[in-house]
Amino acid sequence: MDEIRLYEMYLNEAIEERKAGLINKNTEYQKLREKFNDIMNKYPNLQLILEENRQMILDETECKMLQKLVAIYMDICDLEEKEIFLLGGKEMFYYLKDTGVIKEK
Repeated sequence: MDEIRLYEMYLNEAIEERKAGLINKNTEYQKLREKFNDIMNKYPNLQLILEENRQMILDETECKMLQKLVAIYMDICDLEEKEIFLLGGKEMFYYLKDTGVIKEK
């Protein structure tokens, strides 16, 4: 049981490192995060809904911004998931190499 917990901790740590790396390396990711943060800062009601789980009535502009926020968030998640996929592929390669399934020429 302890091994699973250690593995999960390593996995989560590796994933978070890769996500953090996107901020430094990927300009598209940086721009999406900036847009997301700008909307959150400009529309405090959205912040209250999403971060504090408050129930509120939104005006038409806030509703449109919430839709935009969701679309931006989905784009951010897509980039993060691609990065996680690549991390998994890299780790699998090294695992197969270490176990002898893949041999160097």
